[in-house]
Amino acid sequence: MAMQSFDAAAAPMHAAKPLLDRNPIRAQRLIGSTIVQRPDLCEAYFNLGLAFHQQGRLPAAIRSYRRALTCCADCQLEGLVARSARRNLAQDLLLHGAFREGWALYEERLDRQNHDFFHNLFGRPWQGIWDERPLSRLLLVAEQGLGDTLMFCRLGIQLQIDLNVPVTLFCQKPLVALLQQGTALDTVTASVNHDPSHDASVRWCPLMSVPLRVHLQPSTLTRQAPYLTLPTNAIQRWQKLLGRNPEKQLIALHWQGNPRHEGSLYSQGRSIPFSELQALGTLSGVEFVSIQKGAGSEQLRLDGPLRFVEGQAAVSASMDFIDTAAVLANCDLLISADSGVVHLAGALGLPAWVALRHVPEWRWGLHGERSPWYPSLRLFRQPSHGDWNSVMEALLNAWQQKVLP
Repeated sequence: MAMQSFDAAAAPMHAAKPLLDRNPIRAQRLIGSTIVQRPDLCEAYFNLGLAFHQQGRLPAAIRSYRRALTCCADCQLEGLVARSARRNLAQDLLLHGAFREGWALYEERLDRQNHDFFHNLFGRPWQGIWDERPLSRLLLVAEQGLGDTLMFCRLGIQLQIDLNVPVTLFCQKPLVALLQQGTALDTVTASVNHDPSHDASVRWCPLMSVPLRVHLQPSTLTRQAPYLTLPTNAIQRWQKLLGRNPEKQLIALHWQGNPRHEGSLYSQGRSIPFSELQALGTLSGVEFVSIQKGAGSEQLRLDGPLRFVEGQAAVSASMDFIDTAAVLANCDLLISADSGVVHLAGALGLPAWVALRHVPEWRWGLHGERSPWYPSLRLFRQPSHGDWNSVMEALLNAWQQKVLP
């Protein structure tokens, strides 16, 4: 969210606010004129950071957020601006590949009130391998989206080996069965009971804080994908339900992420309108299956140029993550926007082509077709803000190169 001030010198900055998304260059110039008049205005540097971020100019965005933080001491909005600046600075450092500082600043996301239960029950969070307190079990507490849980549960699997203690993952209910059956984690649960007689040597840690605790660098990941497996009977069941044409390749489609996680400039625009995917209807020798569930599923059109598999109705009716994973295991490829489904495919080691907005979330970096997090993924990036047409063309060209001699 852009920060606001209420004085005449800040008027250009206010005018820039609605431009940050669609015209960040113009926004940058307007904010710059405010800074000329008010070089001490911390929120102007914060908004300048947003403008540079939207252009993909990460070093400039990082400098702007740092300047905002240095100006905060004399600003009446110090707390709000400083907290937001640290959070955005952390994400841009991670996006830029400065992981050590980025993980440390990423702790700014934490709100003690959100974890009061765990603080009260288990005390201070686990501090990493140098934490000298006795440790009989480590409880990792998932946060944010389903994709974050799928992405970082691998760290719990590795910690279970490195620490030689059982690891419990407290996570979102839709993922419990999938991760309990499909990973080596000792326990996966969506509920933790307050038991006064609990073992005092149980420690806890927010899942997204584990990278800081283990000094994670994606280029040196110990546990590469796949780290998630599926029951054979689930895969076989969906092989029958799908009723796919054995003479055609099957492509899964997913276009909409969780709208609740797309409220800021840093995540807006990552979903693709279903209408953009209609361009894939020109592909020959393929059929499609939609694995879109919940928000966005209302966009699905079965009477358009895309030819859907016979069992599409059964897929649409299921809201189970194991079912979705089993459907993916029966497909030749997933084409998806940035969403939890991408992390599901990556964790399973299944091939997926990911359509990314011009400036994506931090985990995907700014450049390249490959991701160190998931070797089975290929990334297709917007060349400019909102340009899904170019992404669709790149996907079509890649498919033709894949299937043609």
